[in-house]
Amino acid sequence: MDDLLVALRMIVALAAVLGLLLFLSRRLQKASAKGGNPLSGLVPQKLGRVAGSAPARRTAGRGGRPRQEKITVVARSGLGARAQLVVAEFGGIRYVLGVTDHGINVVDTQEAPAVREDDVDGTSADASVVPDDIERALKSVA
Repeated sequence: MDDLLVALRMIVALAAVLGLLLFLSRRLQKASAKGGNPLSGLVPQKLGRVAGSAPARRTAGRGGRPRQEKITVVARSGLGARAQLVVAEFGGIRYVLGVTDHGINVVDTQEAPAVREDDVDGTSADASVVPDDIERALKSVA
């Protein structure tokens, strides 16, 4: 009878430890997916704010998630069979990137020009013509 109780107690303890490990792994995965400190997922947010260990975060947008800025590719130019020169815009800055099979290198950066009203309306003269600022960016690295 005593052996049966010891075995039952051992099974319950093992189940509790496995449940705790599963709970902690899920909390850590959620915290790392949000991009924060991996250990911040272990302490609930309300408790962390009260204790002062986790600062309150202000988020923009709906659902409490910060808004993501979009990366737009403005122009591309092939340099060879497996190399390209790419002008990409992010956060008001244009990056001239050298793209190869082995990696991506930042060649030059520029402040993005202000958006003209005729471009917003969609009434620009010819969409196939490369704007002067993009052409200038591509020539500046040549």
